[in-house]
Amino acid sequence: MLGLVLSPLILATLGWQWLFYTFGLLGFPLLLFWFAKVPGEEEPGASRAATKGSTDEQRVTMGAIVRCPAVWAIVIANVVNHWGYFLYLNWMPVYFTRCLGLDLAKSAFVSFLPWTFMAVGSSLAGFFADGLIGKGVAVGKVRKYLQLVAFLVPALGLFGISAAGDAGHLTPALATALFVAILGVTSLGQAGFVANMSDIAPSAAGKVFGLCNTFGCLAGTASVISTGVLLDRTGSFTLIFQMTAILYLVGAAAFFLMSRGDRQL
Repeated sequence: MLGLVLSPLILATLGWQWLFYTFGLLGFPLLLFWFAKVPGEEEPGASRAATKGSTDEQRVTMGAIVRCPAVWAIVIANVVNHWGYFLYLNWMPVYFTRCLGLDLAKSAFVSFLPWTFMAVGSSLAGFFADGLIGKGVAVGKVRKYLQLVAFLVPALGLFGISAAGDAGHLTPALATALFVAILGVTSLGQAGFVANMSDIAPSAAGKVFGLCNTFGCLAGTASVISTGVLLDRTGSFTLIFQMTAILYLVGAAAFFLMSRGDRQL
């Protein structure tokens, strides 16, 4: 969020090289903080728990993981989520600049707002999901319905933006409101497919996360590249948003039908 606001200022005053210097240097104090605060296995009782966890995880092989339909429900959801995530992260300022006529600084600030709502929504999603589970709603139902909303609302929002086209039919305020809704609701997926990894594989959630996030990162890379190619060829975001909306619908259906809320591995 801060990067979206600070980057244009750094770019304009110090040059593009300082974008890399600034965010690279910020990693060092964070790394020191990590080593100082994150407990290691030498903590009391941690060695025994770590050994037991490692033994349980070793019993869950990658072969068993890739044969599990519930894992592939999460993989598909991760692919769809990351396709949209990297699209917004990399191309939203370009959309505001090219299609709505904002300059770089203003487009970066406007792009900052949806991510703010996504950050808040991610935390609220966890409290909301835990509250439902605490009231007796089945874990599987909570994951399914939260993820359904997390994908269907963004799909509708992108279809709406696509219908307006790139000819300036949307005002910057309305476009910002739509992206706020899209990213804010997408954040419900943190209590949907993301949390579902621990539901289905409590002793091997790390392996499941690694596998699912690999597919997700590949999808995000493909999203960024294909958006650039289509934008060069068509000069429009319409087809890009329509494709992403369709992916959301596919992801919603797949996760709703294939996901499970109980332990599978």
